[in-house]
Amino acid sequence: MKRIVCAWLILWSFSSLAQAPASNVNTAKPWAYWWWMGSAVTEEGIRKNLQDYAKAGLGGLHIIPIYGVKGYEQQFLPFLSPEWNKALTFTLQEAQKLGLGIDLSLGTGWPYGGPWVSARDGAQKFSIQGDSLLVLPTKQQVKRAAPGGEGLVMNPFDETAVRNYLEHFDANLPKGNTVRSFYNDSYEVYGANWTNDFLAEFKRRRGYSLKPAVLTKTKNLTEDERRIWADYHTTLSELLRDRFTRMWTGWSQQQGKITRDQAHGSPGNLLDLYALTDIPETEYFGSKQYAIPNYRLDPDYDSTRYGVPGVLTMQFASSAAHLTGKPLVSSETSTWLAEHFRVSLSQIKPIVDELFTGGVNHIFYHGIPYSPPEEKWPGWLFYASTNYNQQSHFWKDLPELNQYIEQCQQRLQTARPDASVLLYFPVQDIWHGVAAGEAPFLFDVHANSRRWLHDTPFGATAQQLRNHGYQTDFVSDSLLQGFSVKAGKLISAAGTTYPVLLIPKTQYVPLETLKKIQQLVQQGANVVFAEAPGRVSGYKDWKNRQQQLENIRKSLATLVKKDYLSELKRLKIRQEKMAEQGLSFLRKTNTEGTLYFVTNLGNQFHRGTVRLGSWARSVQVTDPLRKRQGYVPVQAQADSTSDIELALEPGESVFLQTYASLRKGAPWPEYPATKDTLKLTGIWQIDFQEGQPELPMPLATSRLVSWTELDHAESQNFSGTGRYTLRFKRPEAWKTDQPILLDLGVVRETAQVRLNEVSLGKLWSLPYRIQLPANVLQEENILEIDVTNSSANRIRKLDEDKFPWRKFYDINFVSIQYKPFDASKWEPEPSGLLGPVVLLK
Repeated sequence: MKRIVCAWLILWSFSSLAQAPASNVNTAKPWAYWWWMGSAVTEEGIRKNLQDYAKAGLGGLHIIPIYGVKGYEQQFLPFLSPEWNKALTFTLQEAQKLGLGIDLSLGTGWPYGGPWVSARDGAQKFSIQGDSLLVLPTKQQVKRAAPGGEGLVMNPFDETAVRNYLEHFDANLPKGNTVRSFYNDSYEVYGANWTNDFLAEFKRRRGYSLKPAVLTKTKNLTEDERRIWADYHTTLSELLRDRFTRMWTGWSQQQGKITRDQAHGSPGNLLDLYALTDIPETEYFGSKQYAIPNYRLDPDYDSTRYGVPGVLTMQFASSAAHLTGKPLVSSETSTWLAEHFRVSLSQIKPIVDELFTGGVNHIFYHGIPYSPPEEKWPGWLFYASTNYNQQSHFWKDLPELNQYIEQCQQRLQTARPDASVLLYFPVQDIWHGVAAGEAPFLFDVHANSRRWLHDTPFGATAQQLRNHGYQTDFVSDSLLQGFSVKAGKLISAAGTTYPVLLIPKTQYVPLETLKKIQQLVQQGANVVFAEAPGRVSGYKDWKNRQQQLENIRKSLATLVKKDYLSELKRLKIRQEKMAEQGLSFLRKTNTEGTLYFVTNLGNQFHRGTVRLGSWARSVQVTDPLRKRQGYVPVQAQADSTSDIELALEPGESVFLQTYASLRKGAPWPEYPATKDTLKLTGIWQIDFQEGQPELPMPLATSRLVSWTELDHAESQNFSGTGRYTLRFKRPEAWKTDQPILLDLGVVRETAQVRLNEVSLGKLWSLPYRIQLPANVLQEENILEIDVTNSSANRIRKLDEDKFPWRKFYDINFVSIQYKPFDASKWEPEPSGLLGPVVLLK
């Protein structure tokens, strides 16, 4: 087995990264986490659920066995038992019939561990007592473990522990299974910071012996102590890379599988870890306030504790994929986006769009708990939102979101990266700085990301580049070593090109990295330093190495440009001015030309001239939401840019495809610039169509307010669909051939619209507006709007009645603040059509 491990290490070296095996599953459609609660699954339940998921437009599921449901213990299937393996095999067979892919966590819950992990292989930590270093077990158990998966967490820094862990699956997983990918969740090996041979590995890798007493110093560190702490972190990062990520990925390839990995949360350099996996995966955890009018931030989300999701953290996964030629970048999407039973599709679309601008092209919903078809609402539920299964209030509208994502990802997955700037990530600044004295220091995507990313010179530079329209990928010390130069372009080992390398303000840098940069400059690469790097990293012989650094620094002195944005302009690095207009974008390249995904996540831009950083004679606009498409006039500029006129309201998104040739085709059906507004008023008839716990009585009102504020008490508990009907006359001035828009204002949460018995479609995202077909507006009109609300008021009623639906083991069911969930004290959630409803022309 040891010979095989060595082969893996060679196979997965940075200079020779294997590509993911071809797969016939649909990755353009969104996939979803699929929690098997207690693995209490049945063949009938599996078949029915998979059929529902396929019909809704999902492309695949990711099986994660977790804790079970009370009262169903007799149905629990122990993990990897013959019965469990039979259920897995049946699932794979049924999924294949439906064209669904299946991924699998290599364990239950998270992180990796189980009853087969011995005390010797369990996670370890160090403790210093006097002059002695004690190696202690962390004793951490698998979190959210499923039956048969309970046990110690594996030591990810120990080669034998990892090998033993993988051998258990060699012996127990069904042979010849059609699982597409093995998955590793975000690093949550709490407190683990050591392994038995750490001192020997430290000496081998760093060239000197680590004196444990240094690790007792955590504050007021000397320069030497900071350097030793940085070497400790470097060694821990390398052990995680070499002994876990590289071994696991190589073993998976031996099984004929690819890997999906969430490297974040770990003590390792994220770029190096992501680079070793087939599908690097980031996550969108939590909520943020977009400037899109009427976008809602859940007031109960604690950003101080959990952080604010941001596109820069997403770029670590996508950068690694771009540098190493990996076609897919996935994301755990909408974890705790809002409180249970409150999440709206209108809240999901902007985060999906932001993920796309961060380079993600393989969305995984978080997620779908397996629930038996016969189980009454609210069914079996996972402790963390968002719920995408059949019990979700937006289930019948989910195909709309799925189709939108599929339209986007079809384009994003078939185009190549096209970044303007390669930005160096100075991880040694973190390890010599805020991480010094912490064991371990974790690169998470939550609150700690402020310390290692957002509040650093690197983070500030990355954000400034983004704000000014310079598309950027990040590069690590190790990955930079694989670069070469051809015709002035920097070329990664996988062949991805960049016109310039930018070094942000950097205090500590490996001497090998600076030598490599000097070599790239000598070969003709464009390199810009925001400031001259200050110090060589690491402890051994650092004063002598510092002199070498200073000699190299002198030779590169002319490349230091504090105003690096002006230098980028001087070098004519491609810039997308639309970013300065408040638009977010991703630029890629394909066989036709340049492909842009453009989304308006703010409230600055509405319409105007957009200058593309690409020369074009034709530009085609595609609306992936409404499936509209057409060409816009182009003004090609002498500086290899192009101007187009674009209307894009807050919340909207489009693709722009450039062509070097003149193309003929239908013109883009642009929404008109609105000059006149007609507010639709009168008596609205509200008839409740379907829902629970009971249908409120019909009512009529002239006020568009939440139906929970109207006269019927039962409407406060209702979750379902209400039909709003309004009869109105068209003013003579609105008898026109000009395009007319219908804007519904505030909708809680989705709306199916008909005008004079003509379906206008379903509105589920911001802005809630649609263009009227020609001639549909008559002198006398009947407008019907079927609005479906969330399930918040229904669960509120269940909790008021003390109905025992919370029946899960482990954490059971908690609120977004991780307190026991109780909706009985909630105020009624606004529901229905709140308006104002207006016509625009």
